[in-house]
Amino acid sequence: MFQGKLIKYHRTRKKMTQKELATGICSVSYLSKIENETIEPSQDVLQLLGDRLHISLDMQEDNQDVEQRLLDWYSIIKTNNYEKAHEEYQKLQKYYHLTNNRSIKNLFLTIEFAYLMTFGHDSKIITSHYKQLCELKELFSPLTNYYFYKLESLYFYNKNDLVNALESLKKAERVYPTIDQTDLTLYYNLAVFYSRADQMYKSLHYAFKALQETQANYDLIEITRTFILISTLYIRIGEYDYAEKELLKLKKEEKNIIPEFNALIYHNLGYIYYQYKEYERAMQHLKTSLAFNQSKHQLDTIYVLCLVYQSLSYFQLLDEMIESGKNLAKKQNSIRYIYKFYILEMKKDQLIYDLTFIEKLEGDIIPYFKKAGDQYELLRLYKLLGDIYFHNRQYKKGAEYYQLTHQFYTNTFRVEDYL
Repeated sequence: MFQGKLIKYHRTRKKMTQKELATGICSVSYLSKIENETIEPSQDVLQLLGDRLHISLDMQEDNQDVEQRLLDWYSIIKTNNYEKAHEEYQKLQKYYHLTNNRSIKNLFLTIEFAYLMTFGHDSKIITSHYKQLCELKELFSPLTNYYFYKLESLYFYNKNDLVNALESLKKAERVYPTIDQTDLTLYYNLAVFYSRADQMYKSLHYAFKALQETQANYDLIEITRTFILISTLYIRIGEYDYAEKELLKLKKEEKNIIPEFNALIYHNLGYIYYQYKEYERAMQHLKTSLAFNQSKHQLDTIYVLCLVYQSLSYFQLLDEMIESGKNLAKKQNSIRYIYKFYILEMKKDQLIYDLTFIEKLEGDIIPYFKKAGDQYELLRLYKLLGDIYFHNRQYKKGAEYYQLTHQFYTNTFRVEDYL
């Protein structure tokens, strides 16, 4: 394995010229070829260059077993098993400090990024770690590059920056064919991100790609999760009958499905029944979803349950549920749902036509969702403001927001101009 990029990286960091580094070791032209990785230098030359740079450039170290152990650690992290992940982290940390293999060090730091994000470390620590990875990125192997882009996408997604999250995930997709790994979550994540961006045709495309890959690998957990996602996407495009049919099949296997997935199944069925205006049935399913106590998805369920209580005129229960949702949104620092529950509360109190609410929408809420790239919420807000201005007889302003909604669809779908 060549070490040219690593040599160039440390030389430039130390502000050394090629001549300063090469003097007494090799010619400048030879060093240039090493840095461009067009030749493979001898171990003696590498040793001398490393000594001058005060780094190790050992080419002989076998990293295959350690690399697999790091990837196994990542698999543990994804299960959210903190105790097991932390135990492995402590062991791998010792190896990180002992090894001279730069490729292993970079992969460790990248998987460590996943560890920090998954187990709720301080945002300053996570941001600092991300900046460190960005500085090292030019030295990454294709495998490390892939995991970096994938984790970078989650980093942006958690910051509600959907535009950059999608861009990073598309970079991961481009690198994916170059690595000797099967990742059953790549296409799934692309489907989820495109769904948030309200690009449903792309979302469904990747959801079915994810299903094809999970079925080929006989991964029952991922197959179930992907079927739930596909059902969710069909709900988004109004195909409630198809979604209900698939979800009811999964519901029959409730005893064999993990609680998180059962929570999603009951949530989606509750939402479907809300759309059918079968409010009592919807309420039962949404409460069952909450009973599975999966906090990751509770905000979605609480919000829909609020809509059900509102439809049934259960105002005391609605007040209690809105308060519960607001508290959980603050606890999870979910700005998205802090705003959604605020709007719901303003609707309940019939304050949406007031100037204060309109200013809040235009000054804070819409800019937030616009910056995040969350088209799904943005379109609903444009429609809401159009309705508010129309109600207030400010027809010109109302038309402007209706036009924004119309522009999105004309830019998304090709429409033949007959004029």
